[in-house]
This record gives sequence, structure tokens and C-alpha cells, in this order.
Amino acid sequence: MTKSWAYLSLKAVFQYMDVNKRLELNFHCPALRSAESSVPLKLKSLTLNKRKIVANAVCYKVESKSLRIKTILDGRKHVRVEILKVHNSSVIPDRLKISPRNLDSGNLDFERVLPFINRSSFPLRELRVNIAKTPNLKEYLGFTQTLILFLSNFDQEKEYLVRSILYDRKSPNIVLEYIRLSTNDTVALIQNWINNQKQIGTVLTMQPGFRILPIGFPNFDEFPNVFELLEVLNGRISNFSDSVLQNNMARRCVSFPLNRTSELVLYSVRDGPME
Repeated sequence: MTKSWAYLSLKAVFQYMDVNKRLELNFHCPALRSAESSVPLKLKSLTLNKRKIVANAVCYKVESKSLRIKTILDGRKHVRVEILKVHNSSVIPDRLKISPRNLDSGNLDFERVLPFINRSSFPLRELRVNIAKTPNLKEYLGFTQTLILFLSNFDQEKEYLVRSILYDRKSPNIVLEYIRLSTNDTVALIQNWINNQKQIGTVLTMQPGFRILPIGFPNFDEFPNVFELLEVLNGRISNFSDSVLQNNMARRCVSFPLNRTSELVLYSVRDGPME
């Protein structure tokens, strides 16, 4: 049956309407729900929890799970979102596909979230996962440009999981949240990247807590064993300029030869002005 002009006009209006106003109309006007839900949502952020859904910083909290799904997500086929955080996947309707640029799977196994993600979204700009909850993470290294890893509890077994990701030649740029590498692990990682000729441009970031301090200082607290690294890995203290670091001012760093034309650089940076 051909859609009426009124229906098509409503779809055109919903396409340019503020997202949160659309959701309010969806909730209060059942007669408009079909037309509204047929137009893909375009969100800046979407967070899915067990008892609430947060869209563009507006919280929709409904006691009934079935009512919450029907009023916010059910009936939709596609949602586009810049930042998606999934803390509970049971609230996502089976037929819904979400297209995020950045995805945080929280404490869920990434494989539980994957079926709801539109495959055209890959590679993501950023993917944040709890590595302890996603044992098969190595299968998805190509799904993101930057991989953010965190752990709820760090132990020897989980330390092995982190190393296996860092050592993998296919691993993208990686950010370690509250995960520190020991001196031995740092030496082994640098040696691994040198031996396997890690792709030029790859970046490993450990955060938070970095400070901008010359790395050659003996009391440099981010890398207290820097001189041990220099000796073991044939490194040297040098300077480099980077637009991100102190407005193009030269910064001290530690450089390790990667090959004849490239080097691996270790440096520390913090946000905000120097004290």
C-alpha cells in the first residue's frame, strides 16, 4: 500500500527535528510513532544501561524494560551515533543495527555487542574493551583504528592477555588505561617491536598520570629505570619537536633504532600547562 503524503511529510520533518524532541513525541504520541521510528536516529552519544538509556546527555528512565524498549528503540532498524557505550546489551532489539564511530563495550564481552553493530561501521575510530571480558579480542584487531584496553582486576593471567595484544603485528594504536608495564615488560615489548619491524606510525599510550618532564632526569617518575632501557636496547637520549607537545618546543625523549630509516621513541606527556 502506498504511503500517504502526510506520512511522507512527517518523515521529512522528523529527519531535521532535534533528536530528543523526536523521542519525546515518540513517547507521548503513539499515532506518530511509526513515522518517527522509520527515520534513522543520528545521535552524538548513546549509553545503554539496564535501567536507563541516555541519548545526547538526556536520560530516559522507565521502570518497565518492555516499555523502555518500545518507546526508545523498538521499531527502529538503524541508529547512527558518534559515541556508543553499551553496559547492557539486553535492551537492544534484535533487528536494530547501530552505526557508531566510537564504541565502548564496558564490562561486556565485545562479541555480545558485535551482532548489533552495522558492519559498515568498521573500522571504528576507537574501540574500548575490558580485555579480561573479551578473550578472543585478537580476532578483532582490524575492527578499529585505536584500541583502548582496561582491566577491572590486573593479575598475571590478564597481564599475558595484554602482552599478546601488544605483540601482535596486526594490533592498531593502543591506549592502556591504568595498566602499567614493568621494566622487563617494556624491554621485551620494545625488543619485540624492533625484531618484528612494527608498522611505522604505531602508537602505544599509557594513561593517566603522565607528566611533562625531561626523560633524561634520573628521578623521572614515569620511567624510573630509563637508563636500564638505554643500556639493554642500545637507546639514546635525544630531542624532537611535535606540534602536540608544548607548542613545537623541543622535548627530551628516548630513541631506540628500529631500522636504518626509523626509530622507536619513548616520551612522556600530560595535559595542561607545566607547573
